[in-house]
Formats: sequence, C-alpha cells, structure tokens
Amino acid sequence: MEFGFTEEQETLRKELYDFYARELPEDVTDVPAVSKELQDFWMDLQKKAGRKGYLTPGWSKETGGLGLGHMEAGVANEVEGYWGIRWPNGVGLQVCGPGLHLFGTEEQKKNFLPEISSGEKIWYECFTEPEAGTDEANQQTRAKKQGDKWIINGQKIYITGGYKPDLLLVEARTADTVPKHKGLTLFCFSAETPGVTVAALPCMGGYLANIFYFDDVMVGDEAVIGQINQGFYHVMETFEFERSNTYGAARARRDLHEMVQFCRETKKNGEPLIKNPEIRKALAKMAVDIEVLRLATWRTAWRFGERDRLGPLDFDLTGLFARLNGIAHSVVRLNILGVYGQLRRGSKYAKLSGDVERDWQYTRSMHYAGTLEAVKIVLAGRVLGLPRIPAKLNKTIMEALQEKK
Repeated sequence: MEFGFTEEQETLRKELYDFYARELPEDVTDVPAVSKELQDFWMDLQKKAGRKGYLTPGWSKETGGLGLGHMEAGVANEVEGYWGIRWPNGVGLQVCGPGLHLFGTEEQKKNFLPEISSGEKIWYECFTEPEAGTDEANQQTRAKKQGDKWIINGQKIYITGGYKPDLLLVEARTADTVPKHKGLTLFCFSAETPGVTVAALPCMGGYLANIFYFDDVMVGDEAVIGQINQGFYHVMETFEFERSNTYGAARARRDLHEMVQFCRETKKNGEPLIKNPEIRKALAKMAVDIEVLRLATWRTAWRFGERDRLGPLDFDLTGLFARLNGIAHSVVRLNILGVYGQLRRGSKYAKLSGDVERDWQYTRSMHYAGTLEAVKIVLAGRVLGLPRIPAKLNKTIMEALQEKK
C-alpha cells in the first residue's frame, strides 16, 4: 500500500510540530502527570492546545474542534507521539469523547464535548473490575433505581489515569438478564460525588492506574449515557477508539532514531556499536516492525473516516502490533545498553535519560485497553472467525483448575 498526505495535512503537521517545539521543555517529554506539579503543567499545555483546536481537529467547530477529519486527527496524534505528550485527559480525548459522538444525546454532546475539546476537564473510563476484565459482561457494580435516583455500589480496578479526574464514565449492571451483557448501562458523574473514593495503584514503569469504590453513590437520570441496558454495546464502540491511534508508532520511531544515534556515537572495543552486525540486524528489525505498526494505524484512521460508508471498524491490528513491539523492542534496547540499561531516570550515569529501563518496566504491565492475550481473543473472533469456548465448558475448565490447586 502506498499513500501520501495532502498539502493541508502537511501544513497542519508543521503547525502542530512548531507549537509543541515552542511549548515543551525537554525534561518533561513523555512523563505522565503522576504529581500535582506535573498535572498542572500538562493541564496548562492541554488548555493552550485546546484553545487552538489542536486537541480535537477532527471534531466539529461547534464542539471545539477544527471541523476536519479522521486523517487530520491522526496527524495530530502522530505529532503528539513524536513529542511524547501525555495529556491528563487522554482518555476523554481518545475514548470517551469519540464514544459520545456515537451514542450520546444532543444535550450530552452539547454539555460534555466542548469541555473535552477545550482541555478543561479530565475523564476516566471505569469499566474494569476484579472479575470483569476480558469478560466485560461480568460487571458486578450495580445501579439500582430508587424513585428518580440511581444508587450505585461496586468497585473498579486498573482504571488508567494520572493525578486526579473530574468526570467518571462508569459501567454498571441495571438488570439481571440472560445473557448478562444485555443488562448494563453507562453513567457519567463527577469524581467528587459523595460515596466515591479512589486509591492509587502504581504500576511498573511509572504508569499509574487507580481503584475506585462506589458506596451508595446517588445520581439522577441525567447521568445515564446512551440507552439503559445497552451499555455493553456502547462500551464495545468505545473500545474501537481505545485500541487505535497513531501515537505509539510515532513515539517508537523517535525512540529508535535516538537509539541509532546512540549506537553511532558509542564505541565498544574501539568500534562504534552500529558496526556490530547483530546490533544492526536488531535495529533493522525494529524499524520494520514500527513501519508495519505505522501503516496499520493509518489504515485504522482511514477506516474510521469511512464509517458512514463502510460501517463500524471491521478489525484493528494496531493493539496487537503495539504490544508485540513494546515487549520485544524494550528488550532489544536494554540488551544494547548492557548494564547501563538498568539505570533509572535521575541517575547521572543513565544513558538515553534512563528511558530504556522505564520502558522495559512499562511493558511488563501492559493491561490498559486489554492485555496482549485479550487483544488476541478479539482478533481471533473478529478476523479469523474462531468460536469462543462455550460458557458451560469454560466453567468446567475453571472448576477443574481450582480442584488441581
């Protein structure tokens, strides 16, 4: 496949590149908002970008975007990846906002989308539970209607986010149905609502997740997002966006370029590392892997743009390639650095700012948007048409495993 970008798209790319080059100090590149100070910095930049429409170029001007398309959104996302930008509201921009475009009411779009595109608010999606990860339909958090209010009780875990959210998009069971997935509903409410508590869940590599507890959280009908008991289908729509973006390939390309430059400048036994045939082979393999990922992400961006004509996204390989590359490439980079690869950010002896050690740790904890195994299950069904294990057989297998223990 061979394609190019329009003159307008390349102009947008340069405009975005120059904007971030002016605004970003080198020492915070690719550092998430894991403290109030970092969150304040990223929020300030997020609002500056939001005022220019850079956060959501593919959204309509009425919702705060630039009125462009999915390809332009991909351009913006790719530039953000190059600069290692970690928006505090990445989930709202990449997942919740696009989902609201599809299943939100006109009033909800009017209320929520401008706040997302302006960079003013931070959203978290609260879907995963201790017993509902890959099995999305097994939600135990419950929302019970009492009069004109919904009372929500339950727990969510591994919720991606940095320092502090404003709004939560929560999946809860509103009916006991067979099959289970037909009784779920989405709710949106403030993270400051009485009954909401949160505990940080630090992960390897500086990645942050959270645990949320809901104890008699009371919300009104206005908190319902989409249709009652149709939340499972809405969540499946949001997952299309969660696992697909051009950010990762751009970030990986920059990491590769920095590693190549390091190998050119660093000598071992009097020879630059780049002269080592094994290292050259490993770097070439990384370059091929990254290009495959890049093409897959752009295929997905184009496919989103053709949604009205072709229907929902048929399949997406970016999640698979991103995880495979992340796991394999971090090991390659670690091996090239040798013992220096074990040094963390902050050490005066660390090479490449200590990012290699951090990235290796990060890829040991890749559960956001589904683990590698979860992505494989999705592709097995959607692309290969393989059947799932029947629920009854799966239960028998799990019982047998428990007996073995």
